[in-house]
Amino acid sequence: MSKPSYNFVDATFYFLKVFGQRPLSVAWIGLWQVLLYAGFGALMLYGFWPLLELVIEYGGKGEPTDTEMAQAALQGMGFYMLGILGILISALMIQGAWLRLLARDQVVGGLPIRLGADELRLLVVNIVLWLLIMAAGVLTIVLYAVVNAGFAMGGEPGGVAVQALVNTLLTVIVIVGWIIFLLGLAPATALTVRQRGIKIFDGFAAAQGVMFWMFLSYVVLFFAILLAYVVLSVMQQAFLMIGSSELVGALISFEQTSDPDLMMEALLDALNSPLFWAMAGIALVLQLIFDIFVQGSGMGVGAYVAVRHDGGFAPDTPLEAPAESVGQAPSEG
Repeated sequence: MSKPSYNFVDATFYFLKVFGQRPLSVAWIGLWQVLLYAGFGALMLYGFWPLLELVIEYGGKGEPTDTEMAQAALQGMGFYMLGILGILISALMIQGAWLRLLARDQVVGGLPIRLGADELRLLVVNIVLWLLIMAAGVLTIVLYAVVNAGFAMGGEPGGVAVQALVNTLLTVIVIVGWIIFLLGLAPATALTVRQRGIKIFDGFAAAQGVMFWMFLSYVVLFFAILLAYVVLSVMQQAFLMIGSSELVGALISFEQTSDPDLMMEALLDALNSPLFWAMAGIALVLQLIFDIFVQGSGMGVGAYVAVRHDGGFAPDTPLEAPAESVGQAPSEG
């Protein structure tokens, strides 16, 4: 089956391309992602709150005993563990929703985030990928150990220089091997969703011939995300500085008094400011939007390669000369 050539811009910014084509679908999935994470995050905070409340009650008047800490922790442990479990399940459902959009151009009707066959297959693939990466990490450590143990047992003159050279070459080989290994696994989750079957090593076939371009795409994405993070951090700091003007005054008052009650009262008054929470809310929303685009962009390259491999894009049209020339050459008399 003929495949189109690797479009570097489309592959690198595939998530942004899909966003441009289906902005409402991206926003709909993103909204549910925020709601699920916020809901289960609030559940974790609720479970952690008795412990936090205990610390606030003591303030600067001492420290709670180990028994009090244990009782406060156990009081909300069930809610905390339920929140963690909910976030893990939500992460799987969110991954399935994004990959359905990126790899199948599909958003299920009604609730876009669900726990179905796609998610169960993704669970198996994610576990296997995690085990493969762990096994590769162990193999890397064993390889270094065996090589350096051989030099330690040899004890030949000049062995240190040779050992350093061998380790340098081994490091280069290991880095290249890891890059090829991870690039081959990158399309696995998208292929699993697109083809509705467990696909783990099929990603190597999908990435065949385009691994170098995939690597460049990930490098460009890394620096683009890094730049966006810097801009985001500056914006968040600006909003928080606007909202924390009263908090700065409270911090200054901390230096002017040693009364823990007055210090805590000033801090709580500052945190009760509507301006602080409004600015903190804006900073949080910006962070959530950034996280969605980072997650989507990270899956985008693998999804593009999966769609390209599976015939989702029209193949390149070869250039062919016309059967006959536009004008026939005059015949010789």
